[in-house]
Formats: sequence, structure tokens, C-alpha cells
Amino acid sequence: MKSTDDRKLFGTPIGAAAVAGNIAVIPQTQATAGDGTASVALGFPPETFIARAAGGEPPRGQDMNGLLNLLSSAMQVLQAGWVGAFDAGFAQSIGGYPAGAIVAGVVPGTFWVSTVEANVSTPGAQGAGWQSLFNGYATQAWANVQFLQLALATLQKVTGPVAFAGPTTVPDVTAFAGGDALNAKMAEGRYVKSAPAAGQTRITDLTQNTDGRAVFGNGTNTGVLASLADLPLSSPSLQIQEFSVTGDNSSAVTTTFPVAFKAGTVPKIWLRINNEPNSNAWTRLAHMRLDAQYNEIIDNTGFTWGATYLAFTSNGNSAAPFTLFVCAIGEKQ
Repeated sequence: MKSTDDRKLFGTPIGAAAVAGNIAVIPQTQATAGDGTASVALGFPPETFIARAAGGEPPRGQDMNGLLNLLSSAMQVLQAGWVGAFDAGFAQSIGGYPAGAIVAGVVPGTFWVSTVEANVSTPGAQGAGWQSLFNGYATQAWANVQFLQLALATLQKVTGPVAFAGPTTVPDVTAFAGGDALNAKMAEGRYVKSAPAAGQTRITDLTQNTDGRAVFGNGTNTGVLASLADLPLSSPSLQIQEFSVTGDNSSAVTTTFPVAFKAGTVPKIWLRINNEPNSNAWTRLAHMRLDAQYNEIIDNTGFTWGATYLAFTSNGNSAAPFTLFVCAIGEKQ
């Protein structure tokens, strides 16, 4: 048989247009025994097979139309694709539904399949020999909680470990206050490089000791970073500047700090100058110059100083070339 064959569909049952006198409604059993009328139980009864001369009854055309109408109506239902609901009376009359029989459920779209022979139990009842036709198939409700829905805009949660066998692409993150995943490119640009440059060592872990010092490791060595308590100053707000200046005349010199200290503060200064540049190499001392009120001339940006030479028999202001070494401690900007 081919799908293109004429399936002999019954658009209308046989005898559908027959007038009432030309078609009979076929009963289950003959209403009056021996009257020659057809029934489902007997078909054409025995008397229709006996000659009239011998007391028989001829078959009736109305019964033939009725039987053909009954059969073609049943075939039309099947041709329409209809699957009937469970019928308890029908089940009893046929001795129960066979295994594999399918009936429709109460809710449209649900179907039951018989799992036993001679089945007269009601589908859905406790212990009944029926199961859903779709038993073992994934439902939409089940799939919604088992799989990620690609087009769903709301947050979805994955429970349990997940292993990816191939590359996984994560979009770039624009807001970093949420719980979005970072892709490798963005992580490499924002945090410690996972693959450092040549000659560098990758930091594999970073922890803190109980004393507050940071400890980092590279898988082989473990280094300890200093804490504020390790600094040589009494406060982390202080800074040290150490530098040198040169000039041609050390009698009165104004020197500027490489980096200004905090405005309104006066740093502490230590000075050392080279010896007097003559054949005797007299000792020279560098000292702060004083203003009219005998205050040292110093502020957060620089200071004014001079030098005195010390000889065996004399001393005085030095006006020779110099190299001055400065150490200053004060508050940072």
C-alpha cells in the first residue's frame, strides 16, 4: 500500500441520505423472534434463509442499508483518527481490553495503554493495569528544571558540578557589582596575570599570617611582605628624602626638596658636607641659616643653609665649592 492510494474514506456513512422507510436502525438483538428483522447478534436471522413457501421470511433492504450504515459509521470514526475513552460496559462485553490497547483519558491529549490482557480496570485507578502512553517521555515541566533554557531572561541556577569538555564563551561584563562570570580576557586585564612576562614568576597563592604580614607563593618559594610595623618610621604618614646637591659657594645656599612635604609642616633635616677643597682639607660643617628672629629658615618646600670651615688655628665661613648630602623626614603630601 502507498500513501497515495485511495483510502476509501467515508465522508458520509452508507445510507446517510436514505429516507426513513428505506433504512432500519439495527438493534443489538431481534425485537420479535422469527419476524425476519436483522440484529447485531444474529445479522440476518435464520428465517431469512428459509424459502417463503416453507414459512421463511425474506431479507429486508432496510436492514441491509442499516447494517452497512452501522459498519461505515464505525469505519468513519476510525478514519477520522479518533481514539475512544475507556468504556466499562464495552470492556465487560468484550472480556476486557487486550494488552497494548490505547484509550483516551478524561483530559484531552492524555492517553492510556493497557499493560495486561483482559483488562477491565479503570485507567488511573490505584493498581489499574494501565500506564500513560507517554510514560518515560520527558515532559515540558520536567525539562524546565533539568536543562538551561536559552531564551529565558530570568536567572537560572545549576545544581551540582558541571564539566565542560570544550571552550566556553562568556560575554564581556560591563557592571562588576553583580554575580556575572568573567571571561579570560577580562580577568587577565583586571587582575594578576596568569601568564607573566619572560623572567617573571607567577604568584600561585596569597595569604595573611597571624601577625598581619602578607605571604605569597609561586609553588616553590614563599615570600613574606613587610607590614607597616616593619617600617623604620613612627608613622606611615612620614616619608624619607635622601639626596645631594652641589654648588660653587657654600656661604649661603637655598636648597629645594625633590618632593615637597605636606603644606604647613616642617620636616627634620640632617646635613653632611664634604671637607674644604684645599690642600689642608679642612673640616667643614653645614648648618641652617637663621632669620631676623633667629629661627631656622625651613618650610615644607626647602631650606637655607651655610657652611663653616674648621682649621687648627682658625675657622670661618666657607665660600668654596661643595657637595651637600641631605636626609629629610617629614609628613607626606
